[in-house]
Amino acid sequence: MTEAAEIDLSLARIRSARVDGIGLVLGRRPGPGDGWFSAGQLLSDDSAPATLLAMVRGIREIPADYIRGEWMFESYARAVADLGAAMIVAERRLPDLTAANLLMASTGGLIAGTAVVSREMTVLEADPASDGPGLTRVPRWQDLADAFHFGFTALLEPMVAWMVRHRLRQQKALWTAAADRLAQSLLWCGTAFDQPGFARELAAEVLDRPGPLRIPLETTLDARGREHHSRVSCCLAYRAAGGGFCHACPLNR
Repeated sequence: MTEAAEIDLSLARIRSARVDGIGLVLGRRPGPGDGWFSAGQLLSDDSAPATLLAMVRGIREIPADYIRGEWMFESYARAVADLGAAMIVAERRLPDLTAANLLMASTGGLIAGTAVVSREMTVLEADPASDGPGLTRVPRWQDLADAFHFGFTALLEPMVAWMVRHRLRQQKALWTAAADRLAQSLLWCGTAFDQPGFARELAAEVLDRPGPLRIPLETTLDARGREHHSRVSCCLAYRAAGGGFCHACPLNR
């Protein structure tokens, strides 16, 4: 089995998972095109995030730029988090989380899908994946968590800088929102792949590391007994016309 088949099969298995009819849009593509654009371009071209921002709409009217910026930023953070979280929780594998390797697709200015270009993955030493130049082996799942934390932070830094430079949101608020999205993604994956315990342990591991993503992992159970992250930050939906408080919003507690 080739490295390409390894990562493609992992992504295919992940795409088949559903929670309340909702799944993840993940894949592997040779490059930009057909609605997919490079994350590297998004993070290096000052006009690229602005183009997405201009496409974001509200329920009844177009919200203020800082609200739309928050939504665009959180969709980006969630898209990156979904890719890493799903691969680790479901497969105990992690693709190369670099801007040069990621492609993204958007809907209404919000990031709606993520794809990788290369075959590169970090896998556990016990993983049956074939050896090859695209594989890096590590002994523990905590090492996958380290790589996830590093890649996620590096991919968020340029977007945080863009938001701050354009005076849309403060840096601390953005990092806290990104951490909230990371936690939400991990717990969602725990439900989707029937591994809630591991997903919660992974979330606690990643969010407890020193740095801007460090937040407390506080959870609640819904009526079905599913665990959800209680956000530390607010997504600002309540400030938009027709919006309201989310179930996980700290202002709703």
